[in-house]
Amino acid sequence: MHKIQPTPKIITIIGIILEGIAGVSCWIGYYLLVNIDKLPGYSDSLLEMTSEELEAYEFIMDLSLGLLSILAIVISVMFVINLILFSKLINGRYTEEQAKKVYLYQAIWGGINLVFNTVTGILYLVSGVQGYNGQVDRIDIREGI
Repeated sequence: MHKIQPTPKIITIIGIILEGIAGVSCWIGYYLLVNIDKLPGYSDSLLEMTSEELEAYEFIMDLSLGLLSILAIVISVMFVINLILFSKLINGRYTEEQAKKVYLYQAIWGGINLVFNTVTGILYLVSGVQGYNGQVDRIDIREGI
C-alpha cells in the first residue's frame, strides 16, 4: 500500500478544503442572484432604468445565473469525486500503481483548475507532481544548535 508523504498530504487537504469552500460560495452566489429581487431597494433601482438598460441588465443577469449554475455544479461534482479519491490516497488505501494514477489525475485536474480556482489548482498541481515523481520529504535537522 502507498503511504503519502507529509507535504503532499497537507497540500491535498488544504486543496480539498478550498475546493469545498469554492463550491459552497458558488451556491451561495447563485442563491443570492436568484433572490436579488428580495433585497431592499432593488425595485426602486429598476424603476430608474431606461428600457435599453433594463434589457441589458436582464441579459447580464440571465448570463450570470447560467454561468454560475454551471460552475457550481461542476465544482460540486468534482469536489465529491476529489474527496473520495484523495481521502483514500491520504488514508493509504491505494497500491503504488493506483496512487500514481491518482497523482496524475490530481496534477491534470490542478492544471485545469487553474482557470476556475487558481490557488486550489496550484495546490493540486504541486501535490500531484510531487506524488507522481515519488519525491520524499527530507527533513534536515542539525542537532546541538
